[in-house]
Amino acid sequence: MRVLKFGGSSLATPDRVRGVVRIVLDQARQEPVILVISAFQDVTNALLGAARLAEQRDRRADAAAAKIARRHHAALDDLLGRRGATRVRRQVDALLGELRDALQGIRLLGHCPPRAFDMVASFGERLSAAIVAAYLQRSHPSRFMDARAFIATGDQFTQAEVIFDRTNRQTRKALLPLVRRRRPIIPVVTGFIGATADGQTTTIGRNGSDYTAAIVGAAVGADAVEIWTDVDGVLSADPRAVESAFVLPHVSYEEAMELSYFGAKVLHSATIAPAVSKNIPLLIRNTLNPAAPGTLISRTKGDGGQLAKGITSVADLALLTLRGLSMVGVPGIAERLFRALAAGGVNVILISQASSEHTICFAVRSADAARAIEAVRREFRFELQHRLTSLDEKGDQSIIAVVGDGMKGRPGVAGKFFGALGRHNINISAIAQGASERNISCVVDTAQQVRALNVVHQAFFETRTRLALVVVGVGNIGGALLTQLHQQRGYLRTQGFDVSVVGIANSRRFVLDPRGINLARWREELAASRRKMDPIALAREIAGLELTNAALVDCTAHDSVVDAYPAFVNANLHIITPNKRANVLPWKRYAALVELLRARQKHFLYEANVGAGLPVMSTLRDLIFSGDEIVKVEGIFSGTLSYLFNAFDGSVPFSALVKQALELGFTEPDPREDLSGEDVARKLLILARQSGSQMEIGDVKADSLVPKGLARGPFSDRFFDAYARYDGRMAARLQRARARTSVLRYVGTLEGSRARAGVKEFPRDHPFATTKGSDNIIAFTTKRYARTPLVVQGPGAGADVTAMGVFSDILKLLHYLPA
Repeated sequence: MRVLKFGGSSLATPDRVRGVVRIVLDQARQEPVILVISAFQDVTNALLGAARLAEQRDRRADAAAAKIARRHHAALDDLLGRRGATRVRRQVDALLGELRDALQGIRLLGHCPPRAFDMVASFGERLSAAIVAAYLQRSHPSRFMDARAFIATGDQFTQAEVIFDRTNRQTRKALLPLVRRRRPIIPVVTGFIGATADGQTTTIGRNGSDYTAAIVGAAVGADAVEIWTDVDGVLSADPRAVESAFVLPHVSYEEAMELSYFGAKVLHSATIAPAVSKNIPLLIRNTLNPAAPGTLISRTKGDGGQLAKGITSVADLALLTLRGLSMVGVPGIAERLFRALAAGGVNVILISQASSEHTICFAVRSADAARAIEAVRREFRFELQHRLTSLDEKGDQSIIAVVGDGMKGRPGVAGKFFGALGRHNINISAIAQGASERNISCVVDTAQQVRALNVVHQAFFETRTRLALVVVGVGNIGGALLTQLHQQRGYLRTQGFDVSVVGIANSRRFVLDPRGINLARWREELAASRRKMDPIALAREIAGLELTNAALVDCTAHDSVVDAYPAFVNANLHIITPNKRANVLPWKRYAALVELLRARQKHFLYEANVGAGLPVMSTLRDLIFSGDEIVKVEGIFSGTLSYLFNAFDGSVPFSALVKQALELGFTEPDPREDLSGEDVARKLLILARQSGSQMEIGDVKADSLVPKGLARGPFSDRFFDAYARYDGRMAARLQRARARTSVLRYVGTLEGSRARAGVKEFPRDHPFATTKGSDNIIAFTTKRYARTPLVVQGPGAGADVTAMGVFSDILKLLHYLPA
């Protein structure tokens, strides 16, 4: 025998009622069943709202009652036809007449005591159960059963205590004769309601229909109690906050009680007690998806290898802290505190006390905070008056709890929990753990609640490391990177990484989608966006998405994005960039940015700052971290200048070569930026700072290949006419080098505290003389590599190779992030 309970969402429309009856008939073919029915969706709230209006003598109470009546008449017409089912129509009309009378009585009194609230609330279940029983009767013998006839309670109206001895006897007497017949009759029981010994209607708490089902199941010795709702089962987290939440196939009674207490909405916490007492399994099923297996709740723990079962939360709390030296070593302080709170009718949600006995903090509902403060101030008035003790309040708090039988006796669980929150800069206000080790709870600011749930859920449950990227700058490098990410997404998933691009921006507009942008058509989505690009506004919007692992990928060459780096870091983004501007900021701004990154535990990765896709920065970093001493770094750092001097053999004037390079896209739109040597100077400064120097850009001496008279003003093609007048100087310099069997190369050198860049001569057999095209070549002379430098060589320019350098930083970040 099974007890099947259907909640309000399962009965929201006549079509859903038909679906419920199909489920019941399928079960009834296999074994006897008992139904427990909630009110139609939102009807209980409507009834209580009507009672409050009546209490205020507001005529809108009549309209509210009429609306409730129309809804139930419409359900009758839809399910049973306009002319049929005379008996149930009379029953429904009688109930609606009683409702009108009850509201009229409240209006006349101008007062609605809890007893009257319970009477009004009871009509929801009484109406729905009558209609469902009549519709079910068309296919199978059934009977409407008013639970007030057998659920015996005390007179604690709105939250009545069940008197189990009497309830169990009366329930068995009322229901077992029906289900034990040769052709069983299906009892359709009203959930949520009971009655006192003198027949007064009571309710057993909101969502109490679950409780009714468990009470009935325990009384009749059911094999199982099924709770049918609108979700597939008990979830690992609230799916409205955590998109990756999944259905738990099995949880123990103890786990279910912890989850329901700490905010899991699928199950009423009191439901579990009667089931535990009789060892009756509960099954959570989805009326809208009856094929789903649901979640089994039973005594056995199961899933022995699983560390945690669920991540849940309770919001709208206040955290109160009683502190003072007068509390240390004084017996009875905690007893006085909690006795005072109990006397004030305040329920304490969480308690945490320091071992120093200097503080006791406790969490209460925000609605109870004022009463709690008043109760504590009254009890400790002497200590507070003489400033021996103080009471602090911190509002807008939420509890985050990790629940699971598998946590018991397993080292590292608390470390995983608090480490995940710490890495994501989520501050913890208080901590609590029970001796059962089944639950670890902490208190955080409510503003961080959703993010904390996602962070902890990812730490405990997700097998893939997730990373959300925001790509700013979609020119050659940014566009190439998006292509590479699109091509490699499938491969990354096979390696345990889930990388999505949630934001894309150019200089004019941006597009955001927390679910991930389709990289097959990102250009169309960006072009269609009407959101104006402003880096600070973009950072603010990303912060609102509350992403767990996210990174800004700055593929621009602009200061405006760099100026917004602090905003992105404070929005909990790592920074990945080929943009050199941040690393060459004035020292104080640079140091402040580095300190902010350290404080916020964010990575700053910039492999492509030097050498495009070549492993220059990582090589230098590895040398330093391994304890080597850098003596000198020298190399050809500019792909543009490398191309120019590799091609310059005297057959074509130097100015003409520069013009060709511009037309081929090998230079910046203004080639003077390459010819000035400033790009090489920036790279030398980046290497110097990576080596521990506090050098400024002004300390790097770079020889410019642009005469002073041509260095200023807007760039145009006329530049080449003027620049051609200086071709003779460069030709003469080439001739002198050839006379010494040497070649010309533009080289940067970092040696100790000195950094300079300029044109140098190298013998034809020197490694720098053998470069081709736009090759970079960098030689590291160190204490270990003293005789023969460590050389890194390869293409130093081009969108694809630079994008590959950025991609390598993304891969590094994925490996830095905790699994």
